[in-house]
Amino acid sequence: MIILNEKQVATVQAHLASAGLSAALSAELLDHLCCAIEARMGEGSDFPTAVHTTLKSWPIRHLRGIQKDIRFTTKIKPMLFRMATAAAIAAGILFMFPIKTPAPSGVTACSTQHEAAPFLPQVNERMIDPPTASPIAGFEMKDIMTSGYGMRTHPILKERQHHRGIDLRAKTGTPVLATADGKVIFAGSDGKYGITVRILHEDGYVTVFAHLSEHTVERGDHVILGEKIAAVGSTGVAMGPHLHYEVLKDDKPVDPLALLER
Repeated sequence: MIILNEKQVATVQAHLASAGLSAALSAELLDHLCCAIEARMGEGSDFPTAVHTTLKSWPIRHLRGIQKDIRFTTKIKPMLFRMATAAAIAAGILFMFPIKTPAPSGVTACSTQHEAAPFLPQVNERMIDPPTASPIAGFEMKDIMTSGYGMRTHPILKERQHHRGIDLRAKTGTPVLATADGKVIFAGSDGKYGITVRILHEDGYVTVFAHLSEHTVERGDHVILGEKIAAVGSTGVAMGPHLHYEVLKDDKPVDPLALLER
């Protein structure tokens, strides 16, 4: 019987957190997702494959839809929060089917750590979510942003320039996390950006993490949402430790915070 360890569960929690879910809804869904991953691992998949397949079936827009339904209902009848949560989850798994995993006699396919049955929703695979998770664990990007996307006066060069990303406040050595599954296409020194990591995601998205003190992944590595890829630093043209974070769509920079509204 397979039971996810704390680090593996944290990866699932990071996916739920990236959707901005309430603590109550995250707790309700955590069992469903962990149980599904355990079931896949019981069939022979390794954790990276199992978590990628499972979380891809629960895209961020789907999770936000559930949260939106709950918020709408609870505004009308606050006393029915638990019922609303259950109803929203039921709606979310309306088209789901059970995973039939062989198990030894007396042992269920889902571990006792998670009581929910292992279900996976049938989702249109073409609906790809942009990378919207925070690269700094435990903090929303808007709460630690020191410089936003768009035109600004460069703090060192003192020139008006287009800021292609956002700057996030963090201490040197703070872990930097992948904001979506993807493939590392660059990891090394990149001029004024200093030590930089670039990750290619589905549907033409690329994320850029700059001014790092180190990178813990290499070009060609495949990473998953929430995986540590680097550490915050002040390399390149930087006044102090922080993370410069960019999101590009088809090679064009977009505002990372604007993607949260999609």
